[in-house]
Amino acid sequence: MRQAVSWSMRFALALSAVFAIGTLSAGGLSYLFISRDMTERLTADVRSWAESLARIAATGDRADLRQQVLAQVRSSQDGASLFAFVDAGSGQTTGSLKLAAPFEGARRLLVGRDIPESDAIEADTGEAYLAYGIRTDIGWVLAARDEAWVAEIGEVLVQTTIYSLAIAALLSMTLAVFIARKNERRIDRMDQVLDDIGEGNLDRRIADGGNDDLAALAAHVDRMLDRLEAGVASIRQVSTDVAHDLRSPLARLRMRLEPQALSADLPAETRHEIGSALMDIDAIAATFDAILRLARLQSGTVERRNDPVDLGELAESVREILQTAAEASGHDLALARTPNSIRVQGDEDMLTQALTNLVANAVEHCPPPARILISVGMRGEQPFVMVSDDGPGIPETDRARVLERFVRLDASRSVPGTGLGLSLVSAIADLHRARLVLEDNAPGLRVSILFPAVEPAAATPAHN
Repeated sequence: MRQAVSWSMRFALALSAVFAIGTLSAGGLSYLFISRDMTERLTADVRSWAESLARIAATGDRADLRQQVLAQVRSSQDGASLFAFVDAGSGQTTGSLKLAAPFEGARRLLVGRDIPESDAIEADTGEAYLAYGIRTDIGWVLAARDEAWVAEIGEVLVQTTIYSLAIAALLSMTLAVFIARKNERRIDRMDQVLDDIGEGNLDRRIADGGNDDLAALAAHVDRMLDRLEAGVASIRQVSTDVAHDLRSPLARLRMRLEPQALSADLPAETRHEIGSALMDIDAIAATFDAILRLARLQSGTVERRNDPVDLGELAESVREILQTAAEASGHDLALARTPNSIRVQGDEDMLTQALTNLVANAVEHCPPPARILISVGMRGEQPFVMVSDDGPGIPETDRARVLERFVRLDASRSVPGTGLGLSLVSAIADLHRARLVLEDNAPGLRVSILFPAVEPAAATPAHN
């Protein structure tokens, strides 16, 4: 099961967070640097104004200085700029800047504390002024400028940073999520292909069309799968060739030994040994026949008929054929089918062989007395035929493995067989686009062949 937030998505979100933090940090630094630069420029302006007044004061003409101060006050009636001349002799202050005491150098003045609130200072000029004072021979000249425009620029910068951060975060997250989703789909395809390979579909390939590291990894995996498929095909071909080449020598050997086993001139013990040898030859021949049939099924060289097959009638036929053998082994072989006729498209001979193998497996591997049930019905919209028993069953961890060639569990080693029965059934199911499902019967085993969904017309009332 995929975790709630995949690694790709977590990486995308982390990348977006880092980008957002970087944008926020850049905006904060920009605010600090611009604010400092604006403050320095403001300080330079008020100092320049004060120095201009100081040059007039240096002439010693108090009247001219007062006129210049008043002219500056009239030119800045909004209160954004303040000017003052404090006479050293009389202590009289001329101008719009009223202070408790004059000063020299740069100073930040707060309205209401350093500067009394008055009608000369409008409400929207700000709460603080940056002032500069110079002492001359006739008194102090002072100039001040409110900091409101610096604050406004700072607010604009903050708003710009917030909007830029929101847009950048949205765009980066959208792009990151898009890339993460795309990579997730590519990784999901890899997972699906590898799962299919694990189930035996060796012809599947990832075939990633990208040009990044993930595509390079997919191409490497595809090359590995090519070698794996070629190796498995080679092994299958060798086993098929061996089975084919040994059938004729075994048949000739049997033909030579069978008359000896029937000869009355041989001692009984010798005839018994020859008979045992003939049984072994028959078992080997049966194994080779099963290998060849399985090879033909898996290679697709067998032509499958596509006729309507009544699963109920097929199950009834298999039950009639194997009931005597089942009773001889001490088992009860029963059939359960729906009242409706359930039909699928397929090859009746192949499906008969598959169902016969399933019943024969149950008969051979269940200790007597066992109840073996053949069932035919519908699972949702999918027809099925199922063989269930109350025997020892197969552990869940081994159910996929028993579908492989020649796999026989330890409990089955003492029972005659080739280890190919379920492999043949699985191959026949694949040819019919059906699924072979092994489940726990508690106790025992249920083996179902689950066919593709059929149209409602395919299930009709059974004829009496």
